[in-house]
Amino acid sequence: MTQQKVAGVDWASGEWLAIVFEDGCYSECILKNDFESLWRSTSNLDQMLIDVPIGLPDSEGTLTDREELDSLARSVTGRPSSVFPVPSREACNLANSGGAYETVNETNQDVLEKGLSRQSYHIASGIGEVDAFLRTSDSISNIVIESHPEVCFRGLRGEQLQHSKHTAAGVGERFEALNEYLNTPGDVFQSVCEDLIESKSDATADDAIDALGLAVTAWKTQKEPHFLPETPNCDSKGLPMRMAYWSEGPLVQP
Repeated sequence: MTQQKVAGVDWASGEWLAIVFEDGCYSECILKNDFESLWRSTSNLDQMLIDVPIGLPDSEGTLTDREELDSLARSVTGRPSSVFPVPSREACNLANSGGAYETVNETNQDVLEKGLSRQSYHIASGIGEVDAFLRTSDSISNIVIESHPEVCFRGLRGEQLQHSKHTAAGVGERFEALNEYLNTPGDVFQSVCEDLIESKSDATADDAIDALGLAVTAWKTQKEPHFLPETPNCDSKGLPMRMAYWSEGPLVQP
């Protein structure tokens, strides 16, 4: 029987952090400076869930569609500040080319009539990198799917999280959620951290926990996928605006 191979990917301090599962078990941790290298290092994936917006606004209509998705994510998590406004495709492309904040912000204003926060600017280059790569192949865009760690943990836990991931209580909540799907999530987390020791990476414990939640969700969604929203809109390039998650039932009732 062919083993199923999935990954959860987090944009970690300017690097791509992937946690790979094979047949439901932790396989490896991969760090790369660019997304294409990460993709080539994770061969034969059945699914990759990534904490990067896919499906970008470049007009009033696509902005409305994108804001609908982000509003759903904020609602189900109960943590509005964890979901940043998504920059325009033009702004992300400019940031990916090394554009300064002032220039990228001005571009976003021109396209969407909205300013860009510093937080959104710092992730814009990664968004642009993934967007450009996905548009090279329809088959890749069917494997690489947007998700969000807070949405993932909300689905895995079965109820909203009460504490920030930056607190000990918040870490405990997230490990409680993982404990339902991994025999020893603490041991898996330790293995991930040990694999990162030699990498000299700036990835944080938060990054590793987020990627682990995405990886577990990727494993579960192979058989029982859920999406926010259930029927997604697409951006002007045909990329769906959706977030994958897994739970016992839909997080948004019809």
